[in-house]
Amino acid sequence: MMQLRRKIMIYVGLITFALLALLYLISEKALLHHYEALELRDSEEETERALLSFYDEFHSLDAVSIGYASWDETYRFVKRQGAPAADDPYLKSNFTDSLYEAARLNYTVLLNGDNEVYYARGYDYEGKRELAYPQTLIDAMRGEYADDGGRPGDSAGRTGLAVIGGLPMMVASYPILTSGDRGPAEGRLVFARLLDEGYIHYIAGKADIPIDIDVLDDSFALPGEAGTIAVQNREPMPYWTANDKRSIASYAVLPDIRGEYAALLTLEKPMALYKQAKKSVEFYMLFFGLTGIGFFVIARLVLQWTIFGRLNRVIRGMREIETEKDFSIRIPESGKDEIAQLERSFNLMTASLQHAQKRIRYQTYHDTLTGLSNRLAFYERLEETIALSGKTRARFAVILIDIDSFKWVNDTLGHQSGDLLLLKTSKRLKRCLKGGGSLFRLGGDEFCIISPKVQDKKQIDSLAQRIKDELSEPFEIEGNPVIVTASIGISLYPEHGTESEALLHYSDVAMLDVKERGRNQYRWYSQAIEANRTRRALIEHLLRNAIDKEELQLYFQPKWDLSAERISGMETLLRWKNDRLGQVSPAEFIPIAESSGLINEIGEWIMHAACRQFKAWREQLDELSVVIAINISGAQLLQPNFAERIGCIFAEERVDPSRFELEVTESFAIENFDEVNAIFVELRNMGFTISIDDFGAGYSSLKYVSRLPIQCMKIDKTLIDHISDDERSRVIVSSLIDMAHRLKLVVVAEGVELPEQLELLKSYHCDQIQGFLFCKPMPADQISGFMQAN
Repeated sequence: MMQLRRKIMIYVGLITFALLALLYLISEKALLHHYEALELRDSEEETERALLSFYDEFHSLDAVSIGYASWDETYRFVKRQGAPAADDPYLKSNFTDSLYEAARLNYTVLLNGDNEVYYARGYDYEGKRELAYPQTLIDAMRGEYADDGGRPGDSAGRTGLAVIGGLPMMVASYPILTSGDRGPAEGRLVFARLLDEGYIHYIAGKADIPIDIDVLDDSFALPGEAGTIAVQNREPMPYWTANDKRSIASYAVLPDIRGEYAALLTLEKPMALYKQAKKSVEFYMLFFGLTGIGFFVIARLVLQWTIFGRLNRVIRGMREIETEKDFSIRIPESGKDEIAQLERSFNLMTASLQHAQKRIRYQTYHDTLTGLSNRLAFYERLEETIALSGKTRARFAVILIDIDSFKWVNDTLGHQSGDLLLLKTSKRLKRCLKGGGSLFRLGGDEFCIISPKVQDKKQIDSLAQRIKDELSEPFEIEGNPVIVTASIGISLYPEHGTESEALLHYSDVAMLDVKERGRNQYRWYSQAIEANRTRRALIEHLLRNAIDKEELQLYFQPKWDLSAERISGMETLLRWKNDRLGQVSPAEFIPIAESSGLINEIGEWIMHAACRQFKAWREQLDELSVVIAINISGAQLLQPNFAERIGCIFAEERVDPSRFELEVTESFAIENFDEVNAIFVELRNMGFTISIDDFGAGYSSLKYVSRLPIQCMKIDKTLIDHISDDERSRVIVSSLIDMAHRLKLVVVAEGVELPEQLELLKSYHCDQIQGFLFCKPMPADQISGFMQAN
């Protein structure tokens, strides 16, 4: 009866949930989509109003310019020989401060018939002060913005936008004619308004719309989604929008006098209507959700009172029979009265108990989440396979699979998402075993396959590669794309062992070797792996005494500032030379130091040594403006009270933290986002510069990086390597640099080795470079001479 009650309530709950889900989908897809379209339409209309306000200023400038250009007095004025005096009656009467203030003019230029400057003046109508002589305007109007006529004034007048000396201006240029618009033209009149912040604010105020106008640089390219927008009788302009469901930004490209893209008009506002609609949907969903819960509770109470309670009372009367424990007993059912109901209840009870026995056995040998056979079933099957293979002399493989980055999914998206990932992983692994084999979940994120009847290792290679490829495909977990990989270790019976514990151990050893070498691969167990583990143990043993034996040494690699053309910083690099092992690569001993916990002691030694070297350079060099960068291991960063320990070291060494930069890899920062973010805040408050290292080699998640309190981003060498010969790499690097600059980050390119790479990075406005093209890592004494020379 408990089973029946559960089923009924599940059906009621599922139906209620399905109705709520359907209601939400209808609201989400239809209602919110409609309001988003309204927001887009409203944004486009406001952009049109802003453009009308903008071009209306052209009309006012036109009117003033024509009035002065087609006037007898101006015509006679420019025909006179010689430069006019400052107190010339024409100038005192017509080109007064009030003209500039009333017409919002910043520059006026009169060119005579020989295209020479007859009169020019710059004036700040807001500050009521003189501006510098408008030479750049004069040069532009006689250069790239010159009219097409043979003599000044022979061509028609025109008004439009111009970018002169990097500044956007509204410019009107008209031939100087008589009051009856008769010629020949005796020169040209040029009036100009600076599109500065105040003037843009004035234009925005007229339309009651907040806008911004920025000059476009040479690297500007229209986005693929750009359309057009047209106002009045002007040519359509490129136009596009972008929104993040919170605010919407509209962009219109403004052409200059020549019709070329010159400036970008931007309008940004919150999506108030969409937000309100979303709140309404959420409110009603909450209301209907609570209603559904209420309905579920009431339905359960009604069913309990009318059905379940009565059946439970009958069952309690049968407990005496139940104590016999003979679940095969059945009472024949007869009639339809109360006794028949009692008999039927007893039969259902004994049947459910029989079912429970089977279920307990099933749960003993199966994983409750995935339904796969569990570790207990694995060992039993492995022993059976060993016994069978011993008789038939058949080979079989034990394939151990560990899901990489599963902890990150669990910690970031939650345990429910982790369970869904395991469930979908098990389904994909089943698809890989269509040719035969048994799949088990040993626990956590570990799966194991027993593949029988192995004729050739290539057979298992093919299976392992198929598993690797299958699990590398993105998973869809609760609407989030999740990418994981698999580390796979393989052992073979009887070559590698004939006992179950040995075979699983060797598969585990091979799998751990894959983990240590970068994950996302499969590997057969071999003696070489055991040798490698032996070497790792030796390195760990010798590394424990490296500090006391003074075997560690700091090397430094300079960073070059491309705009200032000077050394801007030094990256600290650790080197280890042991009497027994010789020079040991950091790529080999740093991971061992991290896994063994030695990295904390070594990291503090690096801090002390870097501080002392900095003080030594400060005494040697008159002006030391470089920043010392120190790589911080993830294991070191997450040790308790890391920021406090670092602060004590710098206080002890009496060195200013603002002269030091702490680098943490992008992949580690994203995997441990919350903890790292809190530590970064502490370190920045202490004065350290925070940098994300190896950006582009791992997650490249702009969403997370933009939320970290960092000041510097180092683009990984793997991206820089191909920018000289791969268009995709160039697009990625230039976009990363542009994104970083928008986030106010300093960008450092690592691993620059070719002149072509340097030139491209300069064109992308990269801030700093680091690599063998400029300088390789050197010990401190060599770096001192290098800094003095540079």
